[in-house]
Amino acid sequence: MLSPGNPYVLPFTLIAAGAYLAATLLTDASILVRIGMLVLLVGVVPVVLNRLLGGGSADGWRDESIENPGDGDADESREA
Repeated sequence: MLSPGNPYVLPFTLIAAGAYLAATLLTDASILVRIGMLVLLVGVVPVVLNRLLGGGSADGWRDESIENPGDGDADESREA
């Protein structure tokens, strides 16, 4: 969900920061309304956009191994 593979998290975090600042300076919105806006813009919108537009997920990366166990370069001193 909120993974490094989600390209929408950073832009919406910046948008949410600007919206929070604008809501603080320009309106009489309560702290609960402003925090709710932050949660919506940073926690919900990027996840929904990632699902709708078919973005990557960290779950798919777990299956891939960084080291190939058959390459012969493994450190055998750790096998004590």
